[in-house]
Amino acid sequence: MTLTLTRTSTGTILDVAGQLLSYFSLERTDLINTGREALSIEAAVFRAVTGRIPNAFTRDPKTAELLLETNEPTQEALAWISAVLPTDAPHDPDTGIDDHLEHIRTWVTTKDFFTGTLPEPFEVLQVLQQAKQAAEVLTAVPAQRTAA
Repeated sequence: MTLTLTRTSTGTILDVAGQLLSYFSLERTDLINTGREALSIEAAVFRAVTGRIPNAFTRDPKTAELLLETNEPTQEALAWISAVLPTDAPHDPDTGIDDHLEHIRTWVTTKDFFTGTLPEPFEVLQVLQQAKQAAEVLTAVPAQRTAA
């Protein structure tokens, strides 16, 4: 599957990431599982932005995380995904930055308190669609929710 994107909207990036996850499959623990041709949400977003997956995603998780953190369109798309999740992103009060990567990883790998199940792949695709719709309608990622 070859994708080439040039300067696209965040909504389009999220839409393509969903298509990639539908084509391949969802990887929950690693960024990429080459044995079953599966991608994590973050890897799907990165590929939607760049059209490729560097070897670091399978061999060097620290470098892969650095690539994710330093790619602005990827970070924007991940921030929208984090914003539509039912929980708040971990927040570092010293830097004032939310950890969207950790938020998404925790959500996709944590069993639901009530059902005892992990989010199904169709639920992941629904979250990507919600993030896409929010990115296309709103002008900025909403501020972190406050406790009720």
